[in-house]
Amino acid sequence: MTLATRLSGAGSAPVILIGPAPAPELLLSAMRAGISEYLPEPAAEADLRAALERVRQRRGLLAPAMSSPQAEGQAQGQAGRIVLVLGAKSGIGTTTVAVNLADALSRQGSGRTALVDLAQPQGETPIFLDLEHSYTWADVAANIGRLDATYLESVLARHHSGLAVLPAPEFSAEAALDPAVLRRILELLRRSYAQVVIDAGTGAGTDQGEAILEALDMADDVLLVLDLSLPCLARAKRFLEAVRATQPHLLPRLRLVANRKTSESDIGTGEAEGILQQPVAWAVANDYKSALAAINQGKTLTEADPRSALAKGFAAMARDLCRDTSTQAAPDKAAGSLWARLRNTPLGLSLSHRAA
Repeated sequence: MTLATRLSGAGSAPVILIGPAPAPELLLSAMRAGISEYLPEPAAEADLRAALERVRQRRGLLAPAMSSPQAEGQAQGQAGRIVLVLGAKSGIGTTTVAVNLADALSRQGSGRTALVDLAQPQGETPIFLDLEHSYTWADVAANIGRLDATYLESVLARHHSGLAVLPAPEFSAEAALDPAVLRRILELLRRSYAQVVIDAGTGAGTDQGEAILEALDMADDVLLVLDLSLPCLARAKRFLEAVRATQPHLLPRLRLVANRKTSESDIGTGEAEGILQQPVAWAVANDYKSALAAINQGKTLTEADPRSALAKGFAAMARDLCRDTSTQAAPDKAAGSLWARLRNTPLGLSLSHRAA
């Protein structure tokens, strides 16, 4: 193992580890060190050839063979887009945004879409979609020696719309996902899917913190969901301050989603933009009745009420992301007395941050 780690650290050539089944923690250490593949001993020639093929695919030396026309874009070696949906606080509809955005992206016709549930303490995407499933990311983590594109495809749950879902375990607080395993999962998904949406929950104060930071690093778009209330804006402000201080490279990828917006809101989007010093990319209408009805039916908003403002809003959001554009406007600098109140509010995301 020491020699394999040294060779991997040298950088140029891929390293395939062959040997007796190692302990899970040893295999994780190998993955973190950059070992390309592990094969149990004795390794058959066919298995070795397959491992070499996977290594070539990962290094872009050979475009992966795709069996479905929907994945045509990925067949040309184009990496899929990772969209991470993160809530500034709990209870503001983060999963509603993630599920319905993933569904809208899946219906855009730009390629296949996968949805990964990292929310804690218990992900709810299968409930929102009335989706039966046999496996979760905990099963993937427990079988990292088998983790390749074929195995991952076999554990994904399939929604009738075509959306592929990797659910969270029932009590995900008891099964933290190793960042190295998550990186491998996302690398495999983005080679087979045009869009990968991650429901990261609040990401705050959970065992998934390190895994979510890994996902943040990999994401092409980070959607921070918030509502226009002072406590939520306070948490969003703390998060943005932490990003500016420790991960400024994330700022161009970060977009604000104002959820449940009404014309009667005491705080408008312009005032929120001034407080956060960041434009609001999308304002999602407050139609709690339609959203709740869709959840209770186990349907997406497009299925439950395609004419609703919510369904149309998520379709527009998906179109914007597919075009790599946004509806961002210049922030309103005049936050007035609300800014002073927010500066002294002792609230904030407890999500840890590491230096870029």
